[in-house]
Amino acid sequence: MPVVEEVSSGSIRPLTLCTISRPVSTLLADLDWAVVECGADTAALYDRLAPRYEAFRGLWLRLAGGGAERAMLEDLRAVLRPGQRVLDAGCGTGALSRRVLELEPDIALTMLDLSPGMLAQAEELPAERIVGSVLALPFADETFDVVISGWVIETVADPLQAVREYRRVIRPDGHVLYTFCSLPDGWVSRAGTAWLRRAVKSDFAGNFLEEPRIPWHDCERSHRRRTRAGLATEIVIRKCCPIGSPLFTDA
Repeated sequence: MPVVEEVSSGSIRPLTLCTISRPVSTLLADLDWAVVECGADTAALYDRLAPRYEAFRGLWLRLAGGGAERAMLEDLRAVLRPGQRVLDAGCGTGALSRRVLELEPDIALTMLDLSPGMLAQAEELPAERIVGSVLALPFADETFDVVISGWVIETVADPLQAVREYRRVIRPDGHVLYTFCSLPDGWVSRAGTAWLRRAVKSDFAGNFLEEPRIPWHDCERSHRRRTRAGLATEIVIRKCCPIGSPLFTDA
C-alpha cells in the first residue's frame, strides 16, 4: 500500500485580505495589471510576471504550498544520485532547480518552461534550457532518471496528460515527483481559502484540482502527501505506475 500522509489536518483558518501586508497587496495588484495586459496568452502572462515571479511564488509557499514543497524535496533527497539526468518540467524562474542543485550538484539538469521570460531568469544555472510544453515534452522515451514539477499541472488544460508525459520520459527505475494546488477538505476550509483560490485561477491560470481530476496511481511504489487540509498535494510515482484518476485510466 502507498504511504498517504496527511502532513497537517483540520480546517484552515480563514485567509482574508485584511491579514496580508501592504507589500502583498501590491503584488496582487501587479498580478491584476499583468492579466489585463496579457489576456488569455499564458506564455505572455508569465513573460511579463517573470521579474517578480519569485515574490508571488514565495507568497504561495507561505500561505499554503510550503509543506508540500518540503515533502517533495525530502523525497528528492532520498532518490537523487550523482550523474543522473534530471528534468525540471515547468521550471519557471528556476527556484526548484536551484534547490535540486544544492542537494546534488553533479547532475545533468534540463529546465523546460513555456515562457522564455521565465527561463531567462535562470541563465546563471548550469542547465540546458528549453522552451516547451509539459503536455508534449520534446524528449525521447526514457530520457531522464528523475522528473520534478512544482505547481504546474494545475495550470494546464489536461493534468493527466502532463503526468503521462512525465512518466513517459523517465527510465525504468526512474522517479516522478510533483506538487500542485488541490481543493481543500470540508466547506470551512474551502470558504476560508476562496479568495486565494480565485486569485490563483484568475492570475496564474491555475485550478485547485478536485479528487476526480488528480492524476496518480495507488500502489506500494507511489505515495501522496496532502498539506493544509488538502490545499496542496505532493505525489511520487514510478515508471511502472499506470497513471489515472477516479475518472480516467491509463492503459
